[in-house]
Amino acid sequence: SRAFGNRPPAQAQMMLRTLALLAAVAAASAAVQPRAGARAPGMSAMRPVVLRAAPRLSEGTAQEQEVGEDGLTDKQREIQRLRDAEVFMTKDTGRYECRTCAYVYDPENGDGLMAKPGTSFDDLPQTWTCPQCQSPKPFFESQMLTIAGFADNQSYGFGGNSMTEGQKSNIIFGGLFVGFLLLMSGYLLT
Repeated sequence: SRAFGNRPPAQAQMMLRTLALLAAVAAASAAVQPRAGARAPGMSAMRPVVLRAAPRLSEGTAQEQEVGEDGLTDKQREIQRLRDAEVFMTKDTGRYECRTCAYVYDPENGDGLMAKPGTSFDDLPQTWTCPQCQSPKPFFESQMLTIAGFADNQSYGFGGNSMTEGQKSNIIFGGLFVGFLLLMSGYLLT
């Protein structure tokens, strides 16, 4: 009773209950944990098992749990519908990569042999081959750029939705740099 000082009896009783509960938990965990070196043969270590009561289903959630003919609940069907609607926007970069040797044809540079700079891949003749491995034109694959976000949402906003990750980063960090320069230029005014 000295440890509880001049506390009200209800508060002291609550503290005693808490201490008794902590002592019971400590005793139970000591009984579950093995002593050092006291392991059963073939057992690496014992792990405590947490038992949880099964969640009670209310009437509303029981209806959501009904399984349809396809073996899915209503919630799982909705999740599948949303996944099927995930269509990301892609942009053609105009560059083509050889599937054999990974050579990248860039129309801005040409190939240095037959194609002059500014010649698009579609304008190259069918007899054109890869300058490195001599693979034919059909062995080339268009390099696509995936833009974050759903294709349906690309037209919203101020045009930022159709920007690539690099373009957005340039705008953000460029704006921060300009703001920093403006802040530092204020010190030059004195």
